[in-house]
This record gives sequence, structure tokens and C-alpha cells, in this order.
Amino acid sequence: MKSWLYCIGILLITGCSTVPEAISVAPSEPVTVAQVQQDPAVHRGREVRWGGDVIEVLNGPDHTEVLVLGRELKKSGEPRREGLVYGRFIARFPGFLDPARLPQGRMLTVRGVLNGVETRKVGEYPYRYPVVEVTAWHLWPEPEPRPPYYYDPWWPYPPYYPWRPWGYPWWW
Repeated sequence: MKSWLYCIGILLITGCSTVPEAISVAPSEPVTVAQVQQDPAVHRGREVRWGGDVIEVLNGPDHTEVLVLGRELKKSGEPRREGLVYGRFIARFPGFLDPARLPQGRMLTVRGVLNGVETRKVGEYPYRYPVVEVTAWHLWPEPEPRPPYYYDPWWPYPPYYPWRPWGYPWWW
């Protein structure tokens, strides 16, 4: 009797996952931005999973390009906020994508196929951007800010609260 309830509970928990499976699973042979910049012809057509900070969104007549500052990814596919910066790349989405959906500074992970390298300027420097034709993507939620007094292990109580929950004073 209880076993079917457990099965329904497990299905509900696993069904509520918000990260697409294509994002959470790493490709069998990972490729870095630097490797593609050095030899784009060898890596053309390979599948990659890259992520990082959104720098800029550019809409064209039939596609949208998102310039991304690539960062190290966690196992789940989420970019590390303080992770290593691997370089910049272009995530090319088919059709129109509203720039308001991808604000500057948000973390984005894409999965897609490499389609060569485009040279564009970063300031006055000509930079080689690997281009990823996006097949799956996920925009990560913004982290919740920590309060300034987070150092307190009994955090829900503000620093001016004179007593701990069990009655001992803050000062000894």
C-alpha cells in the first residue's frame, strides 16, 4: 500500500527538476574555448556544454547572438560565480530572443554544436569568438543576497537580539 505512495513521491520530486537534462549531462569529450580558438577546424561540429556570464545580446534578422564570458562549470552545469574564466564565446539562438530575458551579468549555460570562429573586437583587440549553435539552454536564478551579519550561526536572530533562543545572553 505504501510503496505506490513512495513511487508517486519520487516521480513528483524528479519531475519537478527545472534544469534540462541536456544541460545537466556533460558531453563525453569536453572541449575548452581556448582549444577551439587555437584550431577551430578540428573542433567544428562537436557538441559542447559551456556557460558563464551574459555580456551582451545582439538580435539579427533570423537569429539572436549572446556574447558570454565563459566560466568553469559545476557538475550540474551551473557556472561557478567565482570560477575560472575560460574566455568569451557566442551562443547563437535561432529566431528572436528578447534581450530582457537574458539581462547582462546573469549566468547562462548552453549546449550546442560548434560552428567555427568569428573575429570581433573587444575594445581595439581582435578577439576570436567560438560560435555555438544552441540546442538547449538554461538561465540560472540570481543568488539570494546574504545579510551583512551572516557570520552569526544563529542567523535568523538579528545582532541586536539580546538573548539566544534557549535563553543564554549574547555576551558571556
